[in-house]
Amino acid sequence: MQNNSMADIIYDYFTSRILFGYYLFGDRLPSISDICRQFQVSALTVRTALIRMREEGYLETTERKRSTVIYRPDEQQEQRYRTAYLSRKEGMDDICRNAYIIFDPIVHRYLEKQTEDSIKQIRSQLQKDKKHPVKQLIMFYAEVMRPLNNPLAVNLHWEIVRYLQTPYLQKSANFEDLDVASKHMEQMLHPIEEGNTEKALEISQAFSKNVTQMFFRSLAGLIDTEQPVEPVPFKWQIYRDHPQLCYTLAAELMSRIDARVYKQEELLPSCQMLAREYGVSLITMRRTLDLLNEIHVTKSENGIGTRVISARLAGPPNFSHLQIRKSLLLLLQSMQLCALTCRNVAVNTLSSLDGRDFQALDQELSRLVKGGMTYLTAKTCLLFIGTNSPSAFIREVYRQLCQLLQWGHALHQFSQKLDAGRFYEVHTARLREALRRRDAKRFADGLSELVELSLEGSKTMLLELGFQEDQLV
Repeated sequence: MQNNSMADIIYDYFTSRILFGYYLFGDRLPSISDICRQFQVSALTVRTALIRMREEGYLETTERKRSTVIYRPDEQQEQRYRTAYLSRKEGMDDICRNAYIIFDPIVHRYLEKQTEDSIKQIRSQLQKDKKHPVKQLIMFYAEVMRPLNNPLAVNLHWEIVRYLQTPYLQKSANFEDLDVASKHMEQMLHPIEEGNTEKALEISQAFSKNVTQMFFRSLAGLIDTEQPVEPVPFKWQIYRDHPQLCYTLAAELMSRIDARVYKQEELLPSCQMLAREYGVSLITMRRTLDLLNEIHVTKSENGIGTRVISARLAGPPNFSHLQIRKSLLLLLQSMQLCALTCRNVAVNTLSSLDGRDFQALDQELSRLVKGGMTYLTAKTCLLFIGTNSPSAFIREVYRQLCQLLQWGHALHQFSQKLDAGRFYEVHTARLREALRRRDAKRFADGLSELVELSLEGSKTMLLELGFQEDQLV
């Protein structure tokens, strides 16, 4: 579960299906073109995964033909099956109980975006998987998500599929016997075609609850074991073409600049000190500082050090670097997911807290007001509701989203568009009033509005920076 390149994800996905008997000896995998579409990757990425599977004895590959499974299960198959389930049982249960908090508003949004052409494409794709109902279901939701134009949402979908392993386990929910998959998809498609998004969402919610119950009933027998199993929590691995530590470190340093741990016009700690603090090599930290220099967050001076650039003195940023542009697109995608989900998450989290927690968040917002940093209000509130959620699944999702939001500094540093008319101060005051009244719903509505407006403002900035409309959520 630690790999996060798309080739690794495809490898993990298909080897799991082979190991747990979904694909048997002699079966053929989907064609390379079908896998490309399923995971939205290039043929080269798919071939990289298939070559690794061939080298490890899972497949036989032939030019211009679909790969053939040559793996034969051994006597330890059932034990692997049991261990895989038990190690994830706690995390599975958490996801099944709380995933609706994240996914209901996402589902609602992408159902709204369906068109006659997209529905036709969904039906066409589903015809290819008639003999595999579980795969049909997963592909159905992957297909209907496309109009959202948010790869990060698709990424989360696939990561949950990987973790739950429902497509890999033949016993997962007896879909083949009950034909529930095809019936559900038809029930979903009809109201979508009629434009009745609310009805489609209602059907999706009911189905999800039913499948959850079926899933745990079918696996109940595996619980009866005395063998201790190391828990495997859900971790959201965000796929990047070229994951580099320096982009994560740059986001962390920008977050500290936002929080004024590192103040404008002052020197950062030395490169050596930063490398020791973050536990990275000197060359990685130098690359990180070069990245911050490139987008005009900092400026390195020979013989002196690296200084945080004042917003009033900063020149135009250089966002031409491909990976920087990809980081800004991930920022926008994470903002959209927060805008869609934060109302539900805020109500769920605040409902589990007491008055002292409301007061603690109010005090944090008060500190932002006094320090003239209310542009951090949304991120502060999102981090609070994510960190304090009673669900480990939601905490993990929001941990990753908030990390991506740190790239917001690169936009805020060079634009005052959202500051006009005391934009942040007004919204911060409304949120604080809701906290004082302990009104979770009012707070959630206010936070959702703030994040949505910030999202629209960020989209405008990226368009002005030369991004194309079809690149944005």
